[in-house]
Amino acid sequence: MIFFKQKSRAFTLLEILLVVAAIGILAAIVIVAINPQRQLGEVRDAERQSEVGTLKDGIEQYSLDKNGEYPSGIEVNTYKEVCDTEAVAPSNCPDTYVDLSGLVPEQLAAIPRDPQASDSNKNTGYEVGKDENGNIAVKASNTEVDSTPKRAGTALVVGYSLSSASYDAQSFDVSGEDGLPSGMEFNGDGTKMFVMGFFTDKVYSYNLSTAYDLGSASYNQSVDVSGQSGAPTGVRFNGDGTKMFVVGRSENVYSYTMSTAYDLSTASYSQTFDVSAQVGDAKGMALNGDGSKMFVVGHDNKNVYSYSLSTAYDIGTASYNQSFDVSGEESKPRDVTFNGDGTKMFVVGQGTDSVYSWRVIIKSLMCPERMIPLWV
Repeated sequence: MIFFKQKSRAFTLLEILLVVAAIGILAAIVIVAINPQRQLGEVRDAERQSEVGTLKDGIEQYSLDKNGEYPSGIEVNTYKEVCDTEAVAPSNCPDTYVDLSGLVPEQLAAIPRDPQASDSNKNTGYEVGKDENGNIAVKASNTEVDSTPKRAGTALVVGYSLSSASYDAQSFDVSGEDGLPSGMEFNGDGTKMFVMGFFTDKVYSYNLSTAYDLGSASYNQSVDVSGQSGAPTGVRFNGDGTKMFVVGRSENVYSYTMSTAYDLSTASYSQTFDVSAQVGDAKGMALNGDGSKMFVVGHDNKNVYSYSLSTAYDIGTASYNQSFDVSGEESKPRDVTFNGDGTKMFVVGQGTDSVYSWRVIIKSLMCPERMIPLWV
């Protein structure tokens, strides 16, 4: 008997690729079938990203066409929703909305509307604003899959605009405790105020029955820091009020622990960090939100110095990082602070009796012709 050996035919590369493609198509179909809402949400989020870019480009083109003017209603460091003037008449758009009907059809084909917005009311789901330099910011907050809004344009810092600051005719006299107050701080909810006494070498606390309302302030207690710092000039706390930091003309930062949050009667000295290698006549200080960065103002050097802390709020782990020169704006800087997310730095000065602000953009501290990282 004769046996014949049958050869098996191998798959060609083309056949393999066709099989892989078929599997991919089937997998995509299964995914859509399993979670169709996610897929649709991703499509709508992509549309939102496209529309914020369209709005930004349209507004910027309008500004170019109008010799630098922007549509009325776009405010500095404030987001306002775009009014759907295809659903309501422009005269029915409240002042809290922005009317961009003047851009149609020259700069915009139509007013964009969020994919899930109703076509019968004034809401578009898109918000616009501008920074202090006139740069446009647009965002769409109604994202479905992405956890953050879709944005286009500048990194707008909402609030903290010095241009909108006005004195509210309220003050509080602390001369009964110290004749030369040199620094101050609030606790997290504004119910306690702390003042540094330059003459008495003490930190004073005041209770506020109405948060951040100086008219409701009353003296509480004090703690003497003369054992560490003569002529102290600045005071700060960690996030939960269990640590206090004092800086003074001795070019040192001192930390104190408190067994009860923000209670000066429980404060006890902990440790010291010497900043004299960088700072001349330290006047004020600040800490970032998570305690990994410390900032000290040098009055003589006219710089803000940053230090990295490998352990949060532990000045024993601090190491010098870098500095930022503020002499172009202030000859005698006295204190420094930041807004909540580190996107703005503020310095108050004795030389001009003014408060100055700088924008911090993409992990950098920015002012005209200067950009260096500080906050992060």
